[in-house]
Amino acid sequence: MTRFFIPFIVLLMALATMPSHAQEITKDEMANIRAAYSAAKEKVELNSHAQEQNVPRSDMEIVSHYVIPGCGPTEEIIHYYFTLDEDPVLGTPYYKLYFITTSYNVAARKYYQEFLFGEDDTDLLFFFQRNDALDGGTDETRYYYGKSGVHKAIKGTAELDEVFAARKAEELKTAFTLLMNRDY
Repeated sequence: MTRFFIPFIVLLMALATMPSHAQEITKDEMANIRAAYSAAKEKVELNSHAQEQNVPRSDMEIVSHYVIPGCGPTEEIIHYYFTLDEDPVLGTPYYKLYFITTSYNVAARKYYQEFLFGEDDTDLLFFFQRNDALDGGTDETRYYYGKSGVHKAIKGTAELDEVFAARKAEELKTAFTLLMNRDY
């Protein structure tokens, strides 16, 4: 037993002391994500004034009211922003998601999140969360997703890590696809 145990402990200690080689995104990737975010926010703003310009809107809002046990009544608003596109292979129209916002409360604490998707609407590029902190201030979390890694910018406490943020984005995107791009 000790033949196995001692080398195993030595290996664990060596792994624990190795420098971390987690990669971050490049400056070019960061600049591209920020440009995509700016463009998406511009589209969101134009969409909010679409009816004034006699142009159809391209968004969907889902409002839910429910009770969280131990926290009380909650209102959650999920807002999807999308464009109408055409499948190049099939030639059929489909709705392409580019931006999602969510806002909700847990007891008296308020949360707001943004999810930015890439041009092909498959890759999450950016996640932002602002929420009431437990100490009375405000926490902000930003994750920039690039091909070479994730850049994290956190003010206060991050209540959602980059993996769960990406998972939530995927779940919201799946719900959108089921609602808007279903086959009849």
